[in-house]
Amino acid sequence: MGGDDETSRLMATCVECKSVFAALEFPNGTIQPIGSRDGCTSCGATEFEPLPEPSFDFDETDT
Repeated sequence: MGGDDETSRLMATCVECKSVFAALEFPNGTIQPIGSRDGCTSCGATEFEPLPEPSFDFDETDT
């Protein structure tokens, strides 16, 4: 996925009810849950924010 016209997959949250979805981000910045063109399946909102990438930096002394 490297072209300017491609979508990228991410995890996103509904800005209204905070439900989390697997989603697509389009080149124009629009985020849409996968399988739901009508918005959030919980509350109907249509605005989503990307979740931050998880950090998996473990210190081996913690185990």
